[in-house]
Amino acid sequence: MFEYAYAVARKIDADLGGACLTGALRGLRQLGLEDFGELLASMPDPALPNLSRVLPEMASAEIQVSWTGAHGLPLLKQTNSFARSAAYNFTRLTGRPLDGARILDFGCGYGRIARLMYYFTDPAHFIGVDPWDRSIELCRQAGFGDNFRQSEYLPKSLPVDDARFDLIYAFSVFTHLSERASRQALDTLRRYIQEDGILLITIRPVEYWGAGHPSDVNVDALVARHRRSGFAFLPHNRVPVDGDITYGDTSMTTEWLIAQFPSWRFSGVDRSLDDPYQIYVFLRPG
Repeated sequence: MFEYAYAVARKIDADLGGACLTGALRGLRQLGLEDFGELLASMPDPALPNLSRVLPEMASAEIQVSWTGAHGLPLLKQTNSFARSAAYNFTRLTGRPLDGARILDFGCGYGRIARLMYYFTDPAHFIGVDPWDRSIELCRQAGFGDNFRQSEYLPKSLPVDDARFDLIYAFSVFTHLSERASRQALDTLRRYIQEDGILLITIRPVEYWGAGHPSDVNVDALVARHRRSGFAFLPHNRVPVDGDITYGDTSMTTEWLIAQFPSWRFSGVDRSLDDPYQIYVFLRPG
């Protein structure tokens, strides 16, 4: 981190006293998004004891690689790109800033993207859900608190009471779901979005299948399936959930989404060259 940004962090740390996470975040938002993200990724920092006490502890490099395939600065660049696109396109599509919005992280993992979204909204307005108990365990251990909750693999509802959200995002979730799980998730999420809200999901393009797979994978068949029907799924060796292997590798087209889900209205796409096989798709309530 550059000296100017670290000086801001040191002053906030010195002034923090008994302040909570929300107070620390509000002070740190005077930094730019990149510096904010770099600071949160550095926690805990012995030179910033008060901030280290209240900010979530960053996952180990081993956990980062296990969940995402990358760690450190390269992964932070990918995360920042997603956060910037989410904020820009939310404003472009709704006409209002993301600041202070109610946000749901669907498939929160160890809280990678949540750390960046705290740049825009307070923890009280943010909920993360994930069906894997290990993900929620890591979030709780890091200090995220009770707003990170375990969901179901085929969710008919979410553990969020009757809340409706301005922004729901699902990063690298629909890139792994079976068709049944995708349908269940998109139908369920529709009940939790504000009527003027935004759902942001990522999907994989057909080019993903040429990016390298084990020799026993019939890539040509998956490409043909994607081009024929708009959806291709390669299940992993997982225990079925209600008779369905919900997790694997998935590609789909925006045309498939539009045709299959009239309750959602397609509103645009974006992507980052730092993470080229994650296509950001923006949907609004239909």
